[in-house]
Amino acid sequence: MSRRFDRKRIETLVGVLSPARLTRIVDVGANPVNASPYRKLLAAGLCDVWGFEPDARSFAELTQTAHETYLNHAVGDGSRGTLHLTRGPALTSLFRPDPAAVALFQRFGDVLEVERELEVETRALDAMEELPEFDLLKIDVQGAEVMVYEGARGHLDRAVAVISEVGFVPLYEGQPLLDAQMVALRARGMDLHKFMFAKPVALRGGLAGKLDQRAHANQLLDGDAVFLRSLRSPEAMTDEQLKHMAILADAVFESHDVAVRCLDLLIARGVVDRRAAKAYVGQVPDLAGAAKAAGG
Repeated sequence: MSRRFDRKRIETLVGVLSPARLTRIVDVGANPVNASPYRKLLAAGLCDVWGFEPDARSFAELTQTAHETYLNHAVGDGSRGTLHLTRGPALTSLFRPDPAAVALFQRFGDVLEVERELEVETRALDAMEELPEFDLLKIDVQGAEVMVYEGARGHLDRAVAVISEVGFVPLYEGQPLLDAQMVALRARGMDLHKFMFAKPVALRGGLAGKLDQRAHANQLLDGDAVFLRSLRSPEAMTDEQLKHMAILADAVFESHDVAVRCLDLLIARGVVDRRAAKAYVGQVPDLAGAAKAAGG
């Protein structure tokens, strides 16, 4: 994501909003193997990140900076669990890989192989006294998302957005899927907003080996979804929540309409100057025009 990130536009928006502090992001499962959707906001010095990574191999690759704090914790609901350290570090999970999924997809046998099991005490975000209030929870924990939500109810009641990897079919035994995450986050006042991407895969084996794997990728496997504090009841949100939602909507998950709605609400409250807000809106990319041009 962040294909249309424009530092000048984001700095204009932050200047219009003048939040009391930097937007704060908590990244649970901060494995550096994939580029984060907030990386450009971080590079611009416009957010603080607290990251958690339980796998020592991946944790060693993370770099502490002025705006980044990383801790080698297994985040969950505070209970004891078993960390299944897989050959592919990005697939390490508190859940055991499901042999039926490996047999079905015929593509994860090597990377999902468990090399070692490690007994861990999971840490609940709500129990971490050192963790400050945050606005966005970015989470990629290979099936343990609902456990993390259970241990973060207090924080989630104040956060404005969650970006989570969601599963459509289980890769792990007992893995909660998208529907379970929707239920858990709806209880915290958040609605499913959009998919940043959804990854389909093709079935392999037998005669399927004669098919083009890209052309016949039809089974949705997983993806990243955005959940937002519901704007159906904006009166329940503070000025600061609306400000940080606007920043995240533009700079991280590219929902410019949400950013502009937050501005309208803040203008109505007398918090934001309308003329200054219009200067920002004038910099929002014309996505419809861009799509039309791309289509010829």
